[in-house]
Amino acid sequence: MDFFSKESKGSSLIFKFAFIFACFTFFTLCMSGINTYINQTNSYKKQCEDNINNIAMYLESILSSEGEDFINFQNYFISHYEEIEIPFDQVDDVEGSRLEFENLFAQKYPGCLLGEDITFDDLDNQVQKAFAIWAFKRYLRIFEQARPIFGVIYTYYVVPTGQDLHMYYLIDGLREAREIKGSNGEDVLNLCLDIYESLEEHEKMWAAWTSGKRVEGYDYYDNELGKAYAYYVPLIVNGTKMGVIGVDIEIALVNRSILFLTINQSIGMCIFLVLSVLCVLFYIYKRYISKLLNLQQSVRRYTTEKNANVAKDIEKSNKGNDEIAVLSTQIAAMIMELESYIKSLIDTTKELTDAKKLAKDMNELAIKDALTGVRNKTAYDQEVGKLVWQISEGYISFGIAMIDLNFLKKINDTFGHEQGNAAIKKLCSIICNVFDHSPVFRIGGDEFVVILRGQDFINREQLLVEFKEKLRSDPSCSAAIGIAIFDPGKDEGVDSVFKRADKAMYADKKEQKTGRS
Repeated sequence: MDFFSKESKGSSLIFKFAFIFACFTFFTLCMSGINTYINQTNSYKKQCEDNINNIAMYLESILSSEGEDFINFQNYFISHYEEIEIPFDQVDDVEGSRLEFENLFAQKYPGCLLGEDITFDDLDNQVQKAFAIWAFKRYLRIFEQARPIFGVIYTYYVVPTGQDLHMYYLIDGLREAREIKGSNGEDVLNLCLDIYESLEEHEKMWAAWTSGKRVEGYDYYDNELGKAYAYYVPLIVNGTKMGVIGVDIEIALVNRSILFLTINQSIGMCIFLVLSVLCVLFYIYKRYISKLLNLQQSVRRYTTEKNANVAKDIEKSNKGNDEIAVLSTQIAAMIMELESYIKSLIDTTKELTDAKKLAKDMNELAIKDALTGVRNKTAYDQEVGKLVWQISEGYISFGIAMIDLNFLKKINDTFGHEQGNAAIKKLCSIICNVFDHSPVFRIGGDEFVVILRGQDFINREQLLVEFKEKLRSDPSCSAAIGIAIFDPGKDEGVDSVFKRADKAMYADKKEQKTGRS
């Protein structure tokens, strides 16, 4: 038999072994993966932290090398950024802004050099503004280009003001998030964000600013950019603390290399363990499970065919001294004994079935009215017993309708008992059609009782009208009816409801008699 046959898949034992080995394999892989992950995490995170710090230091070296130019740019830009609008589609035109500044400077200060012949503060506002726009575009391009080169998701430069938690986002490496509408309605770049940030969310950033030194560790963010680690380096230009350079790296990127190494090692170990487990399972299957499957098939054949010769096949196919062979011998003997017992049990069961059917038929006859087919007085008494128990358990929604056939004695005396029986059956049919959700009982010669339940109980008033209308439409049948519902405040039990329904019925009968007079 094939190890992966349909019969094998139906064997719970082999799959239990497989489940145990699978759990062992899974546990081993998890422990190995966790151990590998832990061993790699600390060293790799430290490597990432050093790498990101190097990126921040690279940006810091570029800005600090600008010297007075960067200081002049920052001071002017923070003071005048609200006066400046840079169209969004012109942000990349760094060379155009440089030429515009140089031409404007040459026109107004011919033959002068900035920083030697004239200071930035001596320039007029138009030239200062042109310089600031050119510098901003240049610095923004540096920050944006650093992102794909170094594989980070965000680079930026913030300038705390000295007031608690107040800062300016001056250079933002994600220009897409800074698009706004300008004064003339065109798309422009939001040049500077004047915001207040909480200490709890930016602990490392504030530490870098206040200390003026690089700090160990990172801030953790979970925002529209995703989950990220943020590292910070203070910017010192000509000995002056200017701001803080921030670099964010995606956490998934930090973990990707660790996970890749862990997965590779886990896959190798998984292949080895799976092959080992399959070899063990194959040996167990060939040595033991196949015999149990043969035994299982033989027992299944006996249960479907009921052929005792299966016992001989079991003894022949499982010879030996192991536990499976002993079990096969015992099962074969049990089949022979079971065959004998079943034969005697079938005979006994037939006798019991016949006796139950007879008892059921007799019980139905005992509670069934022979003339109308509805339940009789005995069945009514049994139903009253159920109601008494239900009342004690809190069931209180029921009513009783008493119905009495008029003129039965006159019909019998005038037309004979056959016509009287026909009138009784006619009335019974009307009752059953109207109160079709409730049990109907014939408790006397011309008396019927209906136990109102469910929808019949809820709609009793409508059903009463319907019942009387059916009687009026059929002159051959006349009856009186009275209905009473159980009131736990006044009724001690079913009998008091019955008496009130009976009294209402006789009142209806008297009213009908008065109407005829």
